[in-house]
Order: sequence, then structure tokens, then C-alpha cells
Amino acid sequence: MEAVSITCWTPTAEAPLPAELAERLPPEARRWIETLRENPPQAPLAHPFDTATGPLLLLALPYPSDPPLLVVALDLRTIFPETDTFFRTLVQSLRAVLWEADARTFRFTYVSPQAEELLGYPVHRWLEEPDFWTAHIHPEDRDRAVAYCRETTDRGEDHDFTYRMICADGRVVWVRDIVTVVPDEQGRPHRLRGLLLDITEEQETRRELEVFRQRYQDLISNNPIATGVYCRGQVVYANPAMARLFGAERPEDLLGKTATDLIHPSNLEAALENARKVVERREPVSYGRGRIQRLDGRSAIVDFRGVPITWEGARAVLFFMWDVSEQLRTARRLAEREAQYQALFENAPAPMYVRRDRQFLLVNPAFVRLTGYTAEELTAPGFDAMRLIAPQSIPVVQERLARRRQGLPVPPRYELWIRRKDGKEILVEAISINIRWEGEPAVLGFFRDLSAQHEAETYLQQARRQAEEASQLKSRFLELMTHEIRTPISTILGYADLLRDELADRIPPELLEFIDVIRESGRRLLGTLSDVLDLSLLETQRRRLETEAVNLNELARRLETDFAPMARAKGLRWETEVPEQPVRVVADEEALHRALANIVHNAVKFTESGTVQLRVGQHGGEGWIQVRDTGPGMDPAFARTGLFEPFRQESEGTNRHHEGAGLGMTVARRFVEAMRGRIEVDTAPGRGTTVTVHLPLLEAQPSPTASALHPEAPDLRRLQQRLRAHHPRILIVEDNPENARFLELALQDVAEVTVAADATRALEAIDAHLLENRRFDLILLDLNLPGDFNGQALLHEIRRRPAYHHVPVVAQTAYAEPFRPEDFLAEGFDGFLIKPIDRLTLYRELDRLLTRQPTPS
Repeated sequence: MEAVSITCWTPTAEAPLPAELAERLPPEARRWIETLRENPPQAPLAHPFDTATGPLLLLALPYPSDPPLLVVALDLRTIFPETDTFFRTLVQSLRAVLWEADARTFRFTYVSPQAEELLGYPVHRWLEEPDFWTAHIHPEDRDRAVAYCRETTDRGEDHDFTYRMICADGRVVWVRDIVTVVPDEQGRPHRLRGLLLDITEEQETRRELEVFRQRYQDLISNNPIATGVYCRGQVVYANPAMARLFGAERPEDLLGKTATDLIHPSNLEAALENARKVVERREPVSYGRGRIQRLDGRSAIVDFRGVPITWEGARAVLFFMWDVSEQLRTARRLAEREAQYQALFENAPAPMYVRRDRQFLLVNPAFVRLTGYTAEELTAPGFDAMRLIAPQSIPVVQERLARRRQGLPVPPRYELWIRRKDGKEILVEAISINIRWEGEPAVLGFFRDLSAQHEAETYLQQARRQAEEASQLKSRFLELMTHEIRTPISTILGYADLLRDELADRIPPELLEFIDVIRESGRRLLGTLSDVLDLSLLETQRRRLETEAVNLNELARRLETDFAPMARAKGLRWETEVPEQPVRVVADEEALHRALANIVHNAVKFTESGTVQLRVGQHGGEGWIQVRDTGPGMDPAFARTGLFEPFRQESEGTNRHHEGAGLGMTVARRFVEAMRGRIEVDTAPGRGTTVTVHLPLLEAQPSPTASALHPEAPDLRRLQQRLRAHHPRILIVEDNPENARFLELALQDVAEVTVAADATRALEAIDAHLLENRRFDLILLDLNLPGDFNGQALLHEIRRRPAYHHVPVVAQTAYAEPFRPEDFLAEGFDGFLIKPIDRLTLYRELDRLLTRQPTPS
């Protein structure tokens, strides 16, 4: 028996082949061995080769060496036929199908026994069926695999490719086909020899790895945190977030960049030390902060992490970065702002505190000085904030806390009596604002010491009471004196008239002139007394004026009758101009006559020559009556400042040219303004004086009102009809039951009325209507509501609801002063009514607001 030639070795980069095989092995065998050396197999592999000295079978076996590979070369010349049994045993032991086929038809001429294990078909079918190979390739891979094998075979090139085959049980297996082309004597492809390896598990593993690789690739690519790999001193991977961080257009622009390119010089050495720590010592950097250098030259502060990985067989750093520049700037600004707020809080002159429930969390020095406690005492866990509340203010605080717990509105400002540590009680104005403190609700509070103000107000109230008492005493004195003087004057004037009539033809003319002087002086004194009395009644608001329709045409004729003879007696010309249609205004006729009589009397008295003219007209919703004279005129400055002051005349003292108390124009103005009118004066020295009285115009002529609750007038009936046709929904907010009942009775025939006694009930009614998709058309709102929630605060709360941005709200008040119309409008009201309110005035205001054009949003 001849010896079998077997050569074994472990290929290395320095000695890939034994000397005895170096000249014998063809190039394809050398490439096969080199490939296995770089990628050692996990299972035995075999590959036959034709050499110049005969066939050779190479076996690649896993082996515990470096590299982990043992190559065995079997010289088939020494095996066949003598060692056929050995060869077959060897082939059958391989975990692969060894085959041989015709190079032209691809028909198998030999397959090893493992073929049946691979596909489940017996060996004889592989050999007997001419197209067995092509028929059992997966349909999706067939054309590609056959075409590739044909092209490489025709070129005489060995080939290695993968495809899928169909098993007898229908399973699909992945195979790797390693093919050697054996030429004939002319060098043309003659036979194919190869190994068919089952790589299904390997392909499944590879597919799963590819899925995982793609998944992680997607995660890293779409990760908002800048991610990169640093290997061999340069960036070898960067995701889009990394490109954005460094100002690169694409991640590829960062590849090949070194630490010197990307790290700010001030942090370069620290960055390199971190890289060495990760790469050489394989220690992760869990957290760091440094400055990077962007491609555009700007720098940024980043936080980073680094972990050791292997990248293409080399040690590398997987690093993560995120820009914290803006975060640091924001933190710096917040710290500065917090310091500013802390300084403001600590140095504020107003006492301030932060409180949660009944526990003080923070107090400033001013609060400490006000209360007499130390900051430590006030903020101690056991200190109850209610200890500062004086007994008389405890109900106020309890009510506010209850309303806050119920979610009801609580006015921010209120007055409070507090008790200091020494027992002294102090009145303060408190302001509370809801805030969040350390993530939870709290209250920021301010105190303003009202002690001095309270003492001053108490003093002023006492002084006011004394002044009012003195004024009342003065008014009573004036009334008493006027009554006591009026009676004897009436007797004097009566006897003077009797004497004039009885003695007209019996005594000399000069004695009759004495009687006329007595009569004229008595009348002047009586007029002065009447002015004094009217002024006193107007000042104490005891002169009640009636609301009625006044015909200015008729009033002008009456004034002409009273004063034209007096003017003509002085040689003056009298002119009266009235329009054809009567001009009717809303006024008290007697009061208006008194006011105009004073004005006309002054015009006649102060005019020495020329004309006194009386004119009537109307314009812009007002009626007017005008008195014009050609007298000496006045200084316009005096007309603005002194004309309407009591007991003032332009010429006084020894320069006084005319008699009189200086009350006529004062009384006239008070009467006109009490009737919601106004007086205009146009004058200048040497060109006379023009006084014009304006009063609200009456559209139709009503009869005088019979009472405040039941006026009977055509104008009232017309307004009732208009409101009844509209039938608005009206909310009345009034805490006085009698006033509320009056308004309800006055409106119930023309509107759908809802009454609320305070702000809380008003808001409940408004919100209930909104839940039903309804709203009130108008709200009558009393300013002086009970509790801390007054009319102005309720108005602001109502306006917060979008549906009530433009709903008319009318203020009601019993005080005409110090409020002015513009004050109400500035507060957000659409109109106002001064109590007592009569139905005609009420209906006119409602008609004005409900029939106006809506205000654009």
C-alpha cells in the first residue's frame, strides 16, 4: 500500500503556504486560502483544485491557533484508487455536499451523500434528473443564479455565490455554492466541481443582524442628540444632529476631522485626555462639559458622553454631544433676575410676604418691622398666619378663604386690622395675588400701613361733620332770616302799592317818586333773599326740581313781558326771535324761569344803550335760549373764573358801578346744571355779552309727570311700546330690596327681568344663561354692592366673558358727585343713572342703548 500525501499547516501573513506547495498551488487556491485566513470559518470547509501535478483537495478546519485555522492538503493521486475507502469516508464526514457536474448542461455527475440531508431528495434523483439543479432553485433566484454560473463558467472563472433552493418538504434553504471550473485538454470548460453549503442559519442571522443594524442606524441618524464615532484620531461617523451642531451642511463634511479641527483650543487637551481614557483604558466618560469649535468659527458649550466601542476592528469612542449654550445663558439670566427680584423683595419699603394656606414661606424686612416678629418666628412651621389678624378682621379673612376654596372671585385689595407682636392693632391695606411657589399654589401679599391715613381720615371726617353741621346751621339760619325778613318786606311792599294807588292824585309827584323808590328797593331786597334761599337749598340738595316739558318759545314771551318795559324805560331796544315750531326741553319751568330772569335782569341792568335780544333755537339734541346785550362786556378771564362764584362782581369795592349781591349768575348756573344743562358765556370788554343756556331737547311734548313711578305721558307710552316690541332680557344687580322692587315693577311689562342681590348671584345668573346658550341684553348694575366685590369689580369680571364684551352695562348710583359721565365711560360702563330714577329717564336710557348700532368686535 502506498503512502497517502497529506500536508497540514496554519497560514499566517508571513508564511501563507508550505514550501512544498508554494509552486504547486494555482492562483485560485492561493486566493481561497487567503480569504479563509482573513475570515476563519466556523465549520470545516473543503475545495478541490487541479494543479500541474494532479488534483488536490484542500480542507479548512477550525483550530485553536492564531489565526484559528488549520489547512489540510490531500494529494488525490495518492488516494485514488488505492485509498478510495479513505476518500469516501473523508467526503462523507464533511458538513457539505461535494458535487461534480457537466460544465455545459449543469447536470450532476456526482454528489456526496449529504445531498439528501440538504434538500430531502435521494442522491439518485440529483444524478438522474438532467435539470435537477435549475429546477430546485427558488423561482425568484433561478434566472440570476443560472445566468451568473453560465457567464463565469464560460469565462473559465471559479465562482462563489449564494441563492435559495426548494426542499422536498417545501422549505426554503439558503446555500453557498463554491465552484471550480475544470478545463479539458484544449483549456475549454469541461467539468464543474464544488461544495454546496447550507447557510440558512447564517443568512437568517445575517438578515436579523441587518434588521438590527438598520434599526440602530435609523435611531442614530434620527437621534436629536449629536452622535459620532472617533477612531484612529479622526471622526469616522457623524449623524445629522452632529452636522447641525458643528455647522456642517452634511454629516460627511465632518468625516476625517480631528480633535484639533473641532475642539476649542481652551478645551483641546482635556478632550484628548478623555479620548485616551476611553480608547486605551476602555473607561467610559459618563459626563463632561467643554467648548467646541464650529466650522463657521463660532464656539458653543456642550455636554458630552463617551463610551468605548470597536470600529472595523479598531478601538474607538462612541460620543454624544448636546448644545447647552442657550441653556447656560437662560440659567444666567434667570439667576440675575432672581437676584434682582430678591433685592427688590428685601429692600422694598412695602411689607411683603409669600404664604401658602396659613403658613408664611418668606417675609421681607419691612414686613418684619411692621409686625414686630422676627423673620424666623414668622416662617417657623408652627406659626399660624391668623395670629396676625385682629379679632374684628377675622370674619373678613375667613370669608375670603371660603370664597377662594369655592373658586369664587376674591377682590385683590381689601382693608385689614392686624395685631403686632406687642399687641398694638394697625389698619393696613392688603393686596393678595395668586402665584406658584416651588411648583405649588401660593399667595404673594403686600401690606400698606394705613394708620396715619386712618387718623387723618378720622380727623377729616370729624372736620367734615363739623363743617356740614356748620353749613346746616348756616342754611337754617338763612332760611329763618329769609322767612323773618320776607314777611315784613311783603307788608312794606303791600302798603307801598296801596299808598301809590290811593295817593296818586293827592300828593306831589316827588312824593310819588319816594313811594316808587320804596317799592323798587323792596323788590330788589326780596329778589336777593330769594337768591340766598335758593342757593342754600341747592347747596344742601333740598331744592327738588321737577322734570317736565318746557316750551322755550312761551318762556321767551313771558320774559319779554317781564323785562321789555324795564328795558324800554332805560331807552333800550328789545328784540325777541323765536322759531315757528315750538322748542321743547326737559326742565323745571319755574327754576328755568328764575335762572333766565337773573340773566335777563343783568343784561338790562348793565346795558346803558343799544339792544337786549332774546333768541330761541335747537341743535344737536339740545334746545337753547340766548340773551345778548350791547353792554360794556366783561373780561373773558373773569367770565370763566369769577362770574359764577357767589357774591362776586367784576367791579368791587370803591370801583363798584352797580348794586347787587353777586348771586344772580351763581343761582342761574346751579339751576341749569341741576337740570342737566349748561351755560356758555361769550364776552369781551366793549362788545357786550352773550349768555346761552342749553338744555336736553324733548322729542315729543309730554304732560308734567304725576309721580316718579307712574308718569302718564305720550313719550313714556311710545318708549314702552318700543321696549315691549324688543322685549329684552335685563339683569338687575341691586342690593337694596326697595330699589330692586321699583326697577322690577318699572320693567316687568316691557322686558324679561332677573334680579340679583349681589355680585356672586349676578355671575351665577350670567353663567347659567350662558350654559343655556343665552345672554342678557342689558345689565343695570348698582355701584355700591355689599362686601368687597363692588360694582366696578363685577363689571370687569363680566367683561372677561367673551359673550359680554359688548353687552350694555348701566351704572346706578345715588351720588351725582364726584362722578362725571366720562368717569363712568372710562370705567367701561355704557351709561349711568342717578338715583332717584323715574320711569321716563329709565326708559330713555334703555331705548338709547338697546337701539344703538352694535360696536364692532
